[in-house]
Amino acid sequence: MPGHRLVIAGASVRAAAFSAIRAGFEPICIDLFADRDLRARCLVEAVNRATYPNNLADAIGRAPPAPWMYTGGLENHPKLIRRISADRPLWGNDAGSLRLARDPLHIARLLQEAGLSTPKVSLERPSASSGARWLIKRRAGAGGAGIRFWSPQSRIGRGQILQEYVEGPSLAAIYVGLDDSARLLGVTRQLVGENQFHAPPFSYCGSIGPMVLEAAAQKRLEQVGIVLVRECRLQGLFGVDFILHNAIPYPVEVNPRYTASIEVLEYASGLSALAMHRRAFERDKPDSITQAPARGFIGKGVYFARSPITIPTDGPWQEDSTGRRSIFDVPEFADIPAAGTRIGSGAPVLTFFTCGSTVDECQVQLMHMAKELDAALCRR
Repeated sequence: MPGHRLVIAGASVRAAAFSAIRAGFEPICIDLFADRDLRARCLVEAVNRATYPNNLADAIGRAPPAPWMYTGGLENHPKLIRRISADRPLWGNDAGSLRLARDPLHIARLLQEAGLSTPKVSLERPSASSGARWLIKRRAGAGGAGIRFWSPQSRIGRGQILQEYVEGPSLAAIYVGLDDSARLLGVTRQLVGENQFHAPPFSYCGSIGPMVLEAAAQKRLEQVGIVLVRECRLQGLFGVDFILHNAIPYPVEVNPRYTASIEVLEYASGLSALAMHRRAFERDKPDSITQAPARGFIGKGVYFARSPITIPTDGPWQEDSTGRRSIFDVPEFADIPAAGTRIGSGAPVLTFFTCGSTVDECQVQLMHMAKELDAALCRR
């Protein structure tokens, strides 16, 4: 397997590329940023944001022969996925599966018919007597962007839906689909809209894991995965964001591709998610490879700019930007922009990690690291 090329494309591919290296692949990367730590380890091409994602087809076409996979956001472009996959093998879910898995009304019906809990979903304005709180979400959203609470003055635009708001912690389940079975790899706590990270409301800004759930909740999540594999034909890695309400999981979104939580589970447990992913598309390969020892609990945070900043030439991220650290070690920082990069208010800046003996300890440490980043970046 060493030297097996894999083209990885998306808005940001660093996490998936590092997972691929840990699984023995040689990733060829195409994304919007070509961050320093990615360039230190991989062949990477940055594409123009103004014409993204349509410019991916030409960029991927220039890559040498190899399978390809996509990362976050491209699941909302099934026609593009089909176009690119006409010329090279796709290690991911095809256009037909994406249309099923990314239809919130369809997913809600499937889960209800299977006897599983799910928030209500509607295209119509709710009645004043419903008693529920509602969220307005984009059908083709990613990372929590554009989500807001509904009010009687709200307008539901084209491409938007209403989803019932469910109280409880935000979590994510990670699966690998193979034929008609789904293996639940683990669960992480999701950090969403954290003020200390300067994240916009509802925006994904980190993961901590692994989480241990009660047996009944675990069983329900396993059933969710089986329903999605059998009814939406999902294969390989995929994720389900859910709210845990009264110890019952309420799925709120299906992410039918490599997700941001996967590297947290990899670092925590030593599993090789990309090796499992490969087996869904090349059936003669090993089921999994344990690459590193378990480390307890891992926290991952995404730091956002609270005001426009320019990335300085030095900072606590220097060591991780060089690629000298072992790919199996947990970095302190990742997705590190080039010095001099201008980042606007409310945009993600970089990713940071911590290890701890509990989930709560990881969260406290992430909050402390965010304050240190304030000092390193906001004094400039």
